[in-house]
Amino acid sequence: MDQTFREIGLEFGCTLINETTNIPISVLDKQGKLILNYSSNLPHNPTFSSYEEHLKSINLSEKEKTLPIMCSTIFQEQFVLIPIVQNHTYIGTIFLGPTVFANPSEVMLNNRFKANDLGELTPKVKDYLYTLPVISKWKLIKSSILLSYVLFKEKFDISEIMEINLYSIDSFHQHHVSDKSISDLRQNSSFHHDPAAEKKLYQYITDGNKEDLIIYYKAFHRRSDFEFGVLSKQCEIRSHKNLKIAGITLATRAAIAGGLNPEIAYTLGDKYIQDIEELHSIKEVETLTESAYLDFAERVYKGKRQQSSKTISDCKHYIFKYIYENISLAVLADYVSMNPKYLSNLFKKEVGISVTEYIQQSKIDEAIKLMIFSNYSLSEIYTLLNFTDQSYFTKVFKKFTGFTPKQYIKNNIGKEKNLNF
Repeated sequence: MDQTFREIGLEFGCTLINETTNIPISVLDKQGKLILNYSSNLPHNPTFSSYEEHLKSINLSEKEKTLPIMCSTIFQEQFVLIPIVQNHTYIGTIFLGPTVFANPSEVMLNNRFKANDLGELTPKVKDYLYTLPVISKWKLIKSSILLSYVLFKEKFDISEIMEINLYSIDSFHQHHVSDKSISDLRQNSSFHHDPAAEKKLYQYITDGNKEDLIIYYKAFHRRSDFEFGVLSKQCEIRSHKNLKIAGITLATRAAIAGGLNPEIAYTLGDKYIQDIEELHSIKEVETLTESAYLDFAERVYKGKRQQSSKTISDCKHYIFKYIYENISLAVLADYVSMNPKYLSNLFKKEVGISVTEYIQQSKIDEAIKLMIFSNYSLSEIYTLLNFTDQSYFTKVFKKFTGFTPKQYIKNNIGKEKNLNF
């Protein structure tokens, strides 16, 4: 390894982040030679001859500064690239990934394979994608920011980096689009959204204005003076999905601007994008997108109504972030550097319930999500959420829902979910 890489502690930093987060990390020097690889337990993408070739195919457009940039592939593999710059000179690239933000669905895979004509490689690529670690975009970006700080002492603002990366999702096989190509597309395809109308639509989300949003959304999508742009030449529903996925990305950004917790916003956006990929008709895609916009607006609205002091907001954010840990009044008081009794009184005054009740309610809300969206048993769920035993979990669950966990599953989730203690 080059002496310069040793001086910045490259091996130490990459090892630390890899072992802490389970994110694959690799480094290419400026000649494209693989000099570090912390993903040896993963197979390489079968569409490339080697892992090195896979990484070299990714286009790094910004080499001037150590700014983490996210990119994704046609198969929804996620990477974050960090240029290594010393004395204003580019000397290599750090790759965090490949990961996926959710296990790819059969529908998405079949669409991608059909569009790219993989032939006999299809089953190999499918097996490969299912081996990739599932890491949220939020965690991937935060890990890259931490690695940048460890290596280069760069302090990036998480919100700024996430905003930049909303518009930095590059694809593997990029090509330059000339002005003539754009002109041809404008002459031969449908026009895109009216920018002023679109801006107004997302402003309603930022404002949390659900009532006007639903009226304007329906009116906006029933206009007859223009059609929406074509984003896929091969399939009408694919084009429609691409448009709505782009819209949900912008709605995510609008909700964050309105005060919605970024981690909640990005997780919600990812979930809606996954759901869109599963749909089979344009009407279904349209209906789900409308629901997504309204959901974002509703959450922003509730957040504005429940605005708290910075101290209480910090406590709520801590509870959200560490919901799987053993959280107590003492832990929160230490986190915000405040007397426990004073914090308890302040929390009750602003939130309306005690700290303990809020923690319990948050954990039960999370338990319900796990019951719906995971395959964990009830015993695994209460253990994950740090409840001391089954009877205590059942008691708290019934306090907030009116049902025991098993009754809740039967009445609200369905008999097909078989979650046993």
